[in-house]
Amino acid sequence: MKQLFEIPSGWSFHRSGAAVAACHLHRTSIRWWLLGLLAGIFAVEILCAAEPPPAADIAIRAGEDWGSFMGPGGRGTSSCSTMAVPWPAAGPRLLWSLSMGEGYCAPAVARGRIVVFDRVGKRSRLRCLEAETGRPLWEQGTPTAYADTFGYDGGPRAQPVIDGDRVVTFAADGRLECRGLTDGALLWEVDTAATYHVVQNFFGVGAAPLVVEGAGQRLVVVQVGGSPPGSIPPAPERLDLVKGSDSGLVAFDLVSGREAWRSSNQLASYSTPVAARMGDRQRILSWMRNDLLVVDPATGTVAASFRWRDDELFSAVAASPVVQGDEVLLSETYGPGSVLLRVAAEGLREVRRDREGARPEQALKSHWSTPVVHEGWLYGSSGRHSGDAQLVCVDWKTGTPAWAEPGYGRATLLAVGNHLIVLGEFGDLALVQATAEKYTELSRLRLADRVAGSGALLAPPCWAPPVVARGLLYVRGRDQLLCFDLEADASTPDASRPSVK
Repeated sequence: MKQLFEIPSGWSFHRSGAAVAACHLHRTSIRWWLLGLLAGIFAVEILCAAEPPPAADIAIRAGEDWGSFMGPGGRGTSSCSTMAVPWPAAGPRLLWSLSMGEGYCAPAVARGRIVVFDRVGKRSRLRCLEAETGRPLWEQGTPTAYADTFGYDGGPRAQPVIDGDRVVTFAADGRLECRGLTDGALLWEVDTAATYHVVQNFFGVGAAPLVVEGAGQRLVVVQVGGSPPGSIPPAPERLDLVKGSDSGLVAFDLVSGREAWRSSNQLASYSTPVAARMGDRQRILSWMRNDLLVVDPATGTVAASFRWRDDELFSAVAASPVVQGDEVLLSETYGPGSVLLRVAAEGLREVRRDREGARPEQALKSHWSTPVVHEGWLYGSSGRHSGDAQLVCVDWKTGTPAWAEPGYGRATLLAVGNHLIVLGEFGDLALVQATAEKYTELSRLRLADRVAGSGALLAPPCWAPPVVARGLLYVRGRDQLLCFDLEADASTPDASRPSVK
């Protein structure tokens, strides 16, 4: 009976940031036992009733939101149809900028709000601003002691997710939080590292949460990669000696924060799971430390798996799966490169793979940038290092390269209509034609050379993928977030438009 009502370590439930109840079972007093039991039941009732204030749409502009990693459907494709092509000679008009702390993740944009996630000192910081003006709405923070094994900064890597009236964050130290979008009040949190005995990955938590429908409830699905208690390797980098338990992938109820299911003994990667309809079934595709898992979102049951990772100790899986119809593409940079799989009734069937030993310009060998697919062609950044990375276009079916363009470093990108917006890691922002015929650059800005105040406008590294929502482009560098107006009439000065802050 005691275990039935015991709250696991690392779990906290909140209403407006304050604990609502606790269950404490006194060993010697029946009175205190009953009081604790009643308090636990009351906490569950309050928890189920807790709802954040409604988040009305405060945007003036119409259009599509970008509330999760890689945007609607996780495809990295925007439906914006009002972008100026080519861009004005001086580039799209800069509407506002925001100073940023540590971290590498892109913002989430929905309902006229933009949510940005970073770290200042020993505190993870979540801020919400008006998406069109940059006007601050609220700010919240959580203490963090995360220290990167390889000396990268200690800020968050995983993009926030906005779903309805809630925003979900997954910090580098494994703290999963759900807050109200209107005011930032903490609704629930789970310390996944403590709860599931996670051995810290090379660069902490890097895969963003995925919010999906499962068994009649909204679920927050995250790569946790838990281990049995005491699974500490002799050296932090010896992750090959760490074994998983049963919490590779875990789903939590979006409303309450309760665990809905856990699945697989795989350890975590940096690849964000994606949801897709494969045939007549909804599936989650999650590329874990070693294997791609095809998972039933209602139960967590693994329907199929496929190993795709280089055997090198320090290899890492970071790009998300790319889905088209009943096929899924996996791409990594450390060894085998890309593989195309078909999801069939009997499981996953290999369609083709990159030629062994292919160079970055001869294949698609994605590092952390997820490729996008447009009209049967894949566009992405291929290469492990800044010096050898190429922007490439390859055939989805055959993997045959159509063209390769150097000079961007390890770039991130998204598709807008028949165009690509490419952000190079050293601050190059370009508009490129999405065509297999040849590399065709329409516009380019060297953001690191543009001066705002006393320093560079966008200092490298620029590793967060660009975001487009309602005709606005958001790009992040080392210490700045910039908002540009992509609309065709945006080059004309207008006194009613906000100025750069």
